[in-house]
Amino acid sequence: MTIDTPIRPAIDMATDYSKSFHLLRPQIVDSRGIRYHDFLKSLSPRYRSVWLDIALGYASLLATCVLVVALPSRGLLSPWLAAAIGAISIGFWIAYLQLFIHEGAHFNLSPDRERSDFISNLLIAWMIGSSVQKYRVVHFQHHRELGGVNDSEMTYFFPLNLVFIAKGLFGIRVLEVLSSRKATQEQAVSHQRGKYVGLAGLIAHMLILAATYFLGSIWLSLSWIAGVGAIFPFFGALRQLLEHRDDRASPGTNYFNTDHGAYTRIFGSDPFSSIFGGAGFNRHLLHHWEPSLSYTNLPELESYLLDTGVANVIAMRRSSYFQTFMTLFHVR
Repeated sequence: MTIDTPIRPAIDMATDYSKSFHLLRPQIVDSRGIRYHDFLKSLSPRYRSVWLDIALGYASLLATCVLVVALPSRGLLSPWLAAAIGAISIGFWIAYLQLFIHEGAHFNLSPDRERSDFISNLLIAWMIGSSVQKYRVVHFQHHRELGGVNDSEMTYFFPLNLVFIAKGLFGIRVLEVLSSRKATQEQAVSHQRGKYVGLAGLIAHMLILAATYFLGSIWLSLSWIAGVGAIFPFFGALRQLLEHRDDRASPGTNYFNTDHGAYTRIFGSDPFSSIFGGAGFNRHLLHHWEPSLSYTNLPELESYLLDTGVANVIAMRRSSYFQTFMTLFHVR
């Protein structure tokens, strides 16, 4: 059957289809008559771009460490100020690097799945003392249960206020989230694979601290501790909240008992958004529509979809990190 006129799907503007995009897939076609499924077949991951993006994170992390040591020694910054700025930068870049464990969870770091897992654990997962195998179980539940009380990535259940910021910076929010997760048999089986990554990560962090201390860089040691233990978890929690917290969510509602509802945003492609929301997180709505697609293909996917009937849904959820923060933030 020849398509003369694009089929425009009937869009329910009360939802962004974060959990139900499969209902629209068969109906989507662009102005050229290219069906959605045919367009997807034309996409393939760009692994070199992924590795370059990871290299950017490591280069920035290394540059931070060098500057924390060099600037005070040259009298350009006080040691305490250098340590504070260093902690923020270390936490920021580790948060950026950890976004790629998400890409690894979807087996998108290599054409071979086992190799993809190996790369994920070697380059990314060790930093959080876990493995991509463990993260995959948690993350896939997030896709299945998005917006429900059983969502495994539930930072957005909490209101964005001064308490959230304080708990995030002191690591309390991480403990709350971890304690609320329920272990499953699937997790127990998954934990047998990559089970030594956590130990290797702990040893790596201890070696980094020992090296910085014995080389006389106590300020860098402090920066690393604060960056890994406080700043990184805070940035991670804040980013997830900005992606999924509904504008209409009530600060007084306990979303561990009441469904929040699936709600996902898409952000810009400016330099900050592309780094804070690296590995495709700045186009998070599109990821929930096509979870297995490499983030390197999301710009193409967005361009295609903007020429279809779902363009209005994308426009409805388009925002910026700053605008979303200001919309959601309440003092109490």
